[in-house]
Amino acid sequence: MTIQEIDNIHSLATRCIDNAEVNDAFGHITTLVEETGRTSLNDELERLRMSYTFMLKYLEQGVMDPQRDQIMSDICQSLYTLNDRTYISLKEPLSPEVFYARRRELGNTSLVGLVEEYREALKELHLVESASSEKSDNHAIMSRLRQVEALETKLFNRVWSAFPLSTEDASSLKLCISGDILPVHTRCLIVAALLLGLMMFYDEGKLLILLEAYVQSDEPQVQLRALTCAMLAMLAHGKRAASSKGVNSRIATLADVPEFAQDVWSIQVQLARSRNTENIKQRVRDDLIPNIMKMRPDIIDKLKDKDSQVIDLSDIEANPDWQQWLDQSGITRRIEEFNAMQLEGSDVFIATFAHLKTFPFFKTLSNWFLPFHSVHSTIIESLGAARIGLADVVQHAPYLCNSDKYSFCLSLGALPDSQRSMMSAQLEEQNAALNEARQSELPDSTKQRVAIVNAFVQDLYRFFKLFSRRREFIAIMDHAGLDMTDCIPVTRVSRDAHVLELLGTLYFKNAFYDDAIKCFTRLEGMEDATDDHIYQKIGFAYQNAGKARKALDYFKRYELLHEDEEWNMRHMAACYRQLGEHDKALDYYRRVEAMRPDNVSLTLTIGHILLEDGHTSEALQQYFKADLMEGAKHRAWRPIAWCSFLLNDYDRAIDYYDRIARDDTPSPQDLLNRGHTLLCQGKTQEAIQTYRQSLKLMNGDTAKFRHAFKVDAVELRLHGVSTVDQALIPDVVCDLRHKQ
Repeated sequence: MTIQEIDNIHSLATRCIDNAEVNDAFGHITTLVEETGRTSLNDELERLRMSYTFMLKYLEQGVMDPQRDQIMSDICQSLYTLNDRTYISLKEPLSPEVFYARRRELGNTSLVGLVEEYREALKELHLVESASSEKSDNHAIMSRLRQVEALETKLFNRVWSAFPLSTEDASSLKLCISGDILPVHTRCLIVAALLLGLMMFYDEGKLLILLEAYVQSDEPQVQLRALTCAMLAMLAHGKRAASSKGVNSRIATLADVPEFAQDVWSIQVQLARSRNTENIKQRVRDDLIPNIMKMRPDIIDKLKDKDSQVIDLSDIEANPDWQQWLDQSGITRRIEEFNAMQLEGSDVFIATFAHLKTFPFFKTLSNWFLPFHSVHSTIIESLGAARIGLADVVQHAPYLCNSDKYSFCLSLGALPDSQRSMMSAQLEEQNAALNEARQSELPDSTKQRVAIVNAFVQDLYRFFKLFSRRREFIAIMDHAGLDMTDCIPVTRVSRDAHVLELLGTLYFKNAFYDDAIKCFTRLEGMEDATDDHIYQKIGFAYQNAGKARKALDYFKRYELLHEDEEWNMRHMAACYRQLGEHDKALDYYRRVEAMRPDNVSLTLTIGHILLEDGHTSEALQQYFKADLMEGAKHRAWRPIAWCSFLLNDYDRAIDYYDRIARDDTPSPQDLLNRGHTLLCQGKTQEAIQTYRQSLKLMNGDTAKFRHAFKVDAVELRLHGVSTVDQALIPDVVCDLRHKQ
């Protein structure tokens, strides 16, 4: 049987169990079990088949069994596991995937024995390190350190490739994660290994260990990583996790943990925020950095003092002219945007560090999840004598996740000694300032826990997006919205009014309108969300999603409670306009205009609607009114010129197009419209020259010009320009251009 055939039958069996088509599932699994030739798998299959047969027989005989639902659930869960075990058994000798490679490599390696070997290696390392400075042997220390790290990797691989987890392994892992027999970074690695295993195959034992680790561990790093991994596993295997009695029971007990609700919210928000990472990455890569780099020569010239020495940006207050130039150049605004994204927890550094994941360090899968610690052999080798100062600064960098901290240190290691020394001195100075700032702040455990979650989610995002063999795992970071509000085991916490409000706002801000609507509509019926503005929020989300009719439904609900509120009326008017119901739109805009008679935008909008409805004279009066308002800034000139053209007042149209050319920056459309006016006046030569200017502003794109010209074909015909002339003029304009 080929790998493709094995994949297909396994998928069919899984689908049948999902749909409660148990007989068909037995048939597909039987095919796989027979292919393995393993007696143990066949015995398990027959045991399940017998249980299912008895259940059917009792049902047929009319026997009432209050445990039938639970028995059915247990059979289905066992079938899932048997299907996966059989699948692994068939693929292990054939597949080149890293999961199966690790299983072949480790064979029957005992987890308990591996933990003991690792602990012995740690003792030997500590013994070598504790030698007096005279007897210290750096070579021996590095050798022992690499041995310890190799065992950490082996332990990670053993945990994530084990399926299903045996009772003995489960007991050992609980002790390892929740106790203090292993270093914190190793416990964090084991937690990540459990997640990776769950991203291959659902294993309730692994999920329960993660949930227990959240309660039993006294280390926030371990606790929060475990809960994050558990939530992602429940999201990836929603149906199986939701139907698990053990998982639901464990979640119920977590409700009594004081930090549980806050931690779930933090994880939920950061997962939701990670959806916007690609947009932020593109914005930083394509907009922020290129624009700053483009200004770099000007920056250097501007920031020189009279002796041609470049001024330190920290001394910018010394000359207000420098700050003014930075503001005018746009650098200040871009840096402020960058800082704002940082402060709200956005992943702003992925664009910077994505290309730094090619170091050999990242070829080892477990290193993607390794908490940053300065005693790792890679850091020691990269930074050399500067390690202590540099690593301490990097360790406390507030916005870098662990993966990026390793990337940063590895990139520093590639610098020449002179540059690295200079960097070391600068960073040590910054470190002193950071330490002073940290000491002046009061401890904030909630803030620290949120920071741990943010960093870990960013680590996970990098692995699932950048690891060379990421396609061999469930693409959990691509999951629809990473939305925990539909994850049944934690819905009681995840659908809290506070977090739904927070998520809805976050989704809306990042243009995920359907998700925002889902959050806000759930808030609608909750006692904790009694604010009437919820109707406006839902309506606004529907409006931005392009569903004007649905938006109106909610704006009207708000209107019943708060009549004549300006914001609500404006948005209702916009929806009616979008639906083509201009009379109703005008009615609402007129009501708002009565409240805001000096609002230029509102006056112009009413003019636009009148023009769209064919009331050109009324629209023109509206535009004249807008032009007289304070702050109009020529905004009414274009519509005045176009209305004048439509009303055959060509002289006034030309007058206003000339004003635009003189006092504003004419667009290709302005010149096109001016050409139309001249053409209708019979001034064909002048019209053609103006059309050529329009074409020039279109960068000579003749197709674009022809399309723009044809858009106005009906108006030109109404103003006496024949169809033949309309066909010839674009050719004349384009031919004249090519001859010059």
